[in-house]
Amino acid sequence: MIRVFLPLVAILLFVRFYFSNLPVMKPAGNYPVWLKDSAGNQTRQTSGLCFTGSDGNLKRFISCDDIGVINRLEIDESGNKPRVRIYPVEYSQQIRDLFAKFKKTDMEEIMYDPSSNRILLSIEGHEYSSNDPMIYRQKEGIYELTFNRDISSFDTLLTVRRLTLPAEVYKFTFDNIGFEGFSATKDFFYIGLENYQKDNEQFTDSTFLYIIDRASGSVKTISTREHEISSISGLYAADDRTLYGIDRNRRIMFLLKFDEDHKIVSSERKALELGVPGFRDITNIPGIAPESLTMDDKGSFYVAIDPWLAFYRPDLAQRKLLGVEEEFNFKKEIPIMYKFNNEF
Repeated sequence: MIRVFLPLVAILLFVRFYFSNLPVMKPAGNYPVWLKDSAGNQTRQTSGLCFTGSDGNLKRFISCDDIGVINRLEIDESGNKPRVRIYPVEYSQQIRDLFAKFKKTDMEEIMYDPSSNRILLSIEGHEYSSNDPMIYRQKEGIYELTFNRDISSFDTLLTVRRLTLPAEVYKFTFDNIGFEGFSATKDFFYIGLENYQKDNEQFTDSTFLYIIDRASGSVKTISTREHEISSISGLYAADDRTLYGIDRNRRIMFLLKFDEDHKIVSSERKALELGVPGFRDITNIPGIAPESLTMDDKGSFYVAIDPWLAFYRPDLAQRKLLGVEEEFNFKKEIPIMYKFNNEF
């Protein structure tokens, strides 16, 4: 989550400007859905999402919340309304001991890496306004985790280790400004800095994307300025030359196409229509902040939100339209998941 929110009026104007100038992707099927289940489980501040497989209409995911929680999700799409089941994941003593050293275990992105049969997790350095990089950079980065059973049924994470990354990718991180976008193929890591900040206070109009060769460790650094991407909060690499992402600040999804040297040869952006479950026309709640992205085996996108809690509430006019359940869900700060067809 960002440390200093843009003024509320500025957010609304910003989003409306980009919605009026870009094609809009509308949710598919009977989405969106609240990330809660009938057993009373819910996710919280969901910032990372990864599709792990399917069984007919049953979709499986893993998710991470930026309060240090990982869940397995199953969504049954066979009925008129997708049904969610949430399975909390336990941590081994080794992992609990490590996370106990963090002032906040600020998880931002999660993915399953089939090439290594490991889970890869991005954790942001969050020391509550420490300006000493020697403190927050000791913890931020990409972590590799092992698990019991298989990716579809595990319930415990067993071991964790922090990967060694080139120093260049840490050049512009700050306390609570880190790698909110992360994805990988067999040969490359794709790391998205949340935003480039000059003075550790103000968000700018662009950020940096780092592409790391997993074999050699070489890094390619790409500014997003000319592609009108102001923030990166989620990434999904379909292959070595095709990268999708989420710009949370502008509420858009983007596509970057690369040549063999990872030079961008084309880019596209589309605005995301982010309504409320059961009330798709309510799309102007600024607290609905998209922060994660994944793709299923049919080529559909799934996006989950990490609510901006200070703004995650309907206004008085909207509340008159909502039912008791929807108002309760906002009060409980339950995140929302969206599904989109690939319109790129």
